[in-house]
Amino acid sequence: MKIITKLAAAAVVCVPSLVSAEMLVATNPDTLVQFFVEEGADVESTVDNAGDPKLKVEYYGSDFVLYFYDCTDNSDCKSIQFFSGYKTEGSVRKSKVNTWNAENRYSRAYISDSGSARIEHDLYLGNAGIDADDFAALVSKWTSAQGEFEEFIDW
Repeated sequence: MKIITKLAAAAVVCVPSLVSAEMLVATNPDTLVQFFVEEGADVESTVDNAGDPKLKVEYYGSDFVLYFYDCTDNSDCKSIQFFSGYKTEGSVRKSKVNTWNAENRYSRAYISDSGSARIEHDLYLGNAGIDADDFAALVSKWTSAQGEFEEFIDW
C-alpha cells in the first residue's frame, strides 16, 4: 500500500511540470518566435498587409512565412498558416497541382492569379495552443512537404 501511495505522490509531483509547460499560441506570436529561435532558426517578426502578425522563418534550409489568422484588431489570433510561394510564371500546370493535392494530406497547393505555385498548411491553435513537441512534429511535416513540393514543381 505504501508503494502505491509513493507512486501516486510521484505522479502528482510530475504532472504540474507538464501543465505549466508553455504552450505555443497564435494569441501570443512571441511563443512561436521563441520556439524557432530555440530551434536555431532565423525569424523576423513583422506584420502583413492587414496589420496582423507575420513571421518570416529560415529553418534548416527552408524559407517560409507564418501568417496569423482569426485575429481581433490585429492581435488575439487563433490560427496560423505556413506558406511558401514560388514565382514559376505559369510553368506549373493546374492539373499538376491537382495531382499534388490528391496525393498529399496535410498541405495544399494552388496556382495564384499571377501564375506562381504556392503551398500552404493551416493550423487552428484556439486558446489552448499546441505544445512544443507536437509543433516540432508539425514543422517537420511542413518542411518535408515543402521540399517535396519544390521537387514536384522542378524548383
